Amino acid sequence: MIPIVDLTELRRNPREPKLAELLDTALQNTGFCYLSNHGISLKLIASAQAAALHFFSQSDAFKQKYDIARAIRHSGYVGFSECGMYVDEAMRMYESYDIGLELPAFDIDFLSGNIFYGPNTWPDLLGFKSAVYSYYEAVSDLARMLTHTIEAALGLRFNSLTNMMSKPTAQLRLIHYPENNTVQRNARTHSMMGAHTDYEFFTLLYQTSPGLQTVDVRGNWLDAPPIPNTLVMNVGDMAEVISGGRYRSNPHRVLNTGQERFSMPYFAAFDYQSVIHPMIEAKKNSRQPVIAGEHLLKQVTQDFAYLRMRDGQEKDLYSRLTINSGKLGLVNRNQFLEGKASCLN
Repeated sequence: MIPIVDLTELRRNPREPKLAELLDTALQNTGFCYLSNHGISLKLIASAQAAALHFFSQSDAFKQKYDIARAIRHSGYVGFSECGMYVDEAMRMYESYDIGLELPAFDIDFLSGNIFYGPNTWPDLLGFKSAVYSYYEAVSDLARMLTHTIEAALGLRFNSLTNMMSKPTAQLRLIHYPENNTVQRNARTHSMMGAHTDYEFFTLLYQTSPGLQTVDVRGNWLDAPPIPNTLVMNVGDMAEVISGGRYRSNPHRVLNTGQERFSMPYFAAFDYQSVIHPMIEAKKNSRQPVIAGEHLLKQVTQDFAYLRMRDGQEKDLYSRLTINSGKLGLVNRNQFLEGKASCLN
């Protein structure tokens, strides 16, 4: 059973001992919990959802104008044809719109080619940017407070984690799963979104319909249906590293129920160059230290075909990529990486 953690005390004192204990216990067991009384207004959530669904209701031609593969950074529309490498995702049955921290075109990291920084791609729809980015800012504030709670839960000093969040690579995905009549008989090969872990620190998810599943402590799939007025929180890869394996970045997936489904996962993340390592005593076989942005870039490259294929060439960059400073250059047909990143032959 996935626990519910009441966040009533969070905004008064994010390091409140009882709250830290409850969150710590929840994240140790399944790596998943529901968050009630999270403080984000239902009106704000509804506005972001309405803006997103209005975009998804537009024609394919309109949506393709904002195709993420044509964007100046990793932000924009991701259509049904964009395929990742989840082995159990035989049919991609969702579309999405991705945004991150809004930064100006003169941002130094954007100018140096970092795909996670710079101006977002915004569709020409009245109210879309305002509604969606207002939610992004609200959920970012919540994530920062929860990070203070995790600091307390792990016995870390105040700001020991949030001081790595001055320019986070945090992303928000607006995901639309249309109603369909192809309900799976074999969940292993007919997931709407295949089994995966999340690459960042933790995820805060708003969802409208069933389908989400995670793995329990016995290795069985466990349903995580929506509970009114809650968000789902789950541990990401960076939390597993920081906690020395105390928290597990748990695999999860979305099954096809036939119902229309909408979700907004927010991936709380650190600054690109943050060195992530165990900050408490590590368990045996725990994950090794990693640079947060480099890990994210490698995993995102696995998920997005447009990062693996440029100008008609098909190359699996995920298996061939070594990154020194994480600058992925989207360049010509003879060159996949530039600057301080390199592609092995």
